[in-house]
Amino acid sequence: MKLKITTHDEEWSPKYFAVIVGIFCSLYMICTALNAKLISIFGVTLPGGILTFPLCCIITDLLTEVYGFNRTRQAIWTVLAGTILFAVFNEIAIALPYPSFWQNQAAFETIFSTTWRLALAGCLAWVAGEFANTYIMSKMKIVQNARNMPVRFIASTAAGQFFDSAVFIGVAFLGTMPLQNLVIMGFSVWITKILYETLFLPLSIPVTKWVKNLEGVEHFDRQKISLV
Repeated sequence: MKLKITTHDEEWSPKYFAVIVGIFCSLYMICTALNAKLISIFGVTLPGGILTFPLCCIITDLLTEVYGFNRTRQAIWTVLAGTILFAVFNEIAIALPYPSFWQNQAAFETIFSTTWRLALAGCLAWVAGEFANTYIMSKMKIVQNARNMPVRFIASTAAGQFFDSAVFIGVAFLGTMPLQNLVIMGFSVWITKILYETLFLPLSIPVTKWVKNLEGVEHFDRQKISLV
């Protein structure tokens, strides 16, 4: 199928952007909830959100590859708004009175209470990592003339998730555990995300190409791009 070449957002109207953004937001909300659980794999401590967070990275790549930086920016800010709302309404639910027969208040607080430090770490890491990922993907696509998509996916994820992991681990956990453990956890999370991206290439690349064909567009960001 011959794709229409576009360089500016106003040249075309996406058909499936909203659907993909909805899935994107849902996966990140799941990730936010799962981060309350720490898991140990082969002796390495990881946040539970590692189960779904790499899928968010893959969708970020798909969004950037198909829809460009500016539309992906909308998705990133939407997820950030959802994360803040998730934290705010959790705190409201915790603060509201509960019936005497309900015995799970302490457990609910333990799981869903969000410290402002953790919330700040998540927000800063998300913005730093996702925008780095998206910017690199966008520029690499132009340089590569849309060829070598797997290289773009891995390189942008490696760069973006380095910033994400470093910011989140540093802001959320610095001072709560030995520095050596902190560095090992951060490095482990970063490598896990890159491996996840690499292992899922046989799925993510065909799905991205499929969505691109559904839209009928090969988009290059030869327009002004901005964070807002």
